[in-house]
Amino acid sequence: MGVFKSGAFLQQCFSVHPLTLNLKLVTPPDLVGIVCTQCRMKHRLTIRRVALQKLEEAEVPAEGVQPLQLCSQTHPEDVRISMVDVVNNSVEFRCRPCRRIYILDVEVIETHQS
Repeated sequence: MGVFKSGAFLQQCFSVHPLTLNLKLVTPPDLVGIVCTQCRMKHRLTIRRVALQKLEEAEVPAEGVQPLQLCSQTHPEDVRISMVDVVNNSVEFRCRPCRRIYILDVEVIETHQS
């Protein structure tokens, strides 16, 4: 069982089977956990900054990961990963019912292989 400090595995999961990436953990102030049910990898993101955007409005800084945590607890099946950019260290989540986009500026991506 290995731990890899690279976004390459998350990028690969998102590219090959994006619908099997599930948000499993949001822990303030800066931790987000994603599980890939296809390849059984666990991706742990340490977040530097979160920006919140409503679909019709401009991007605004969010109060850490708390708004994302609330969405993930209220309607977890509707919070989906919509973009992974390992070059710019960012991951984007969309919440369909709230019509919000969470843009995470990622400091560290760790992948835990089961």
